[in-house]
Amino acid sequence: MARDGHARVNVEWMADKGAPADADRWQRVIDSAYAGGYGRVRLVRQADGKWKVTSATTMMPTPAPPGETLPMSKAMREAVRAGLRARGFPVS
Repeated sequence: MARDGHARVNVEWMADKGAPADADRWQRVIDSAYAGGYGRVRLVRQADGKWKVTSATTMMPTPAPPGETLPMSKAMREAVRAGLRARGFPVS
């Protein structure tokens, strides 16, 4: 998390029941994947209970307004997925 206690990366949880109970742990891992930058990540809950990282923006040096379209990055999607997997989160 950022020093001010706010997340640096906006995570969009796509699931009937919303975010997992330990979403703050997920948030810390996702923020660390962005190495101090800002961005947006979408996670979709799969039928098997695992989460899939379906999109991740490029790392931005400053926060972007909520409605602004940011370029997607396959490398960031893979970095988020790898970070979550390495810490044992259920990611497909």
